[in-house]
Amino acid sequence: MQICLVSNASVYTDAALHSLLAYPEIKICGLVKCTAVSGKRNDWRAYKDLMLRSGPLYAGYLGAVTKPAYRMPHVPKWKSMRTWAHSLQCPVLPTNDASAPQTLDFIERCKPDLILTVHLGQILNATFYERFSGKTYNIHPGKLPIYKGPDPVFHAILENEQAFTLSLHESIQKIDAGKVLAETTVVPEKRTLFRTNLDLFRKTGKLVASHFLGKNDCPPAPDDRAPRYRSWPTNGDVLRFLARGNRL
Repeated sequence: MQICLVSNASVYTDAALHSLLAYPEIKICGLVKCTAVSGKRNDWRAYKDLMLRSGPLYAGYLGAVTKPAYRMPHVPKWKSMRTWAHSLQCPVLPTNDASAPQTLDFIERCKPDLILTVHLGQILNATFYERFSGKTYNIHPGKLPIYKGPDPVFHAILENEQAFTLSLHESIQKIDAGKVLAETTVVPEKRTLFRTNLDLFRKTGKLVASHFLGKNDCPPAPDDRAPRYRSWPTNGDVLRFLARGNRL
């Protein structure tokens, strides 16, 4: 099975790739590295928007998990997307826009059986789904549809959850609304934002193998709580998160 992986490069993407390659049936045929920080931009204005939205502490956390130059001692070293591409002998495309025509052409040339988005901080547009409808899937570090949104672990910790869910779902234009195909739950030893996310993304391969390789060992569990979308944390959310004794 050939997968084209679309992601913002990060320690979480690295963990997901390691877990996928634990299965010899899986081959990575292409990598799309989304370089955007906010929307489709990665200039100083994008960093300014991030700081205004989420504050310096959360921005620092994002830098520590996505930029090797800002990696903190407790964050393991990870391979860049270019290094991964070299070791996997597959092409890699850096882009600010995961839905741009050249990105779609690149994915098509990779001839994937499926497209997997992992830790992608950008919303795919209608053009993407017109081209790849029915073969695009997302790894979401939250219980769906309870924890929709870009950082479900942050909000789950803020709401004092003790167990956390990684979901594999069909990717459709409506955010985090596709059918859930597989899920697994972890109870992290260290319930920090970083460590919980890392523990979850390390289960990516398990979910893909469960659904696509016929392992069938990660069925979705019903949950009657109301669906809710939670956006990016604000600076106020972050200060409240820390005041309750939580750690990024």
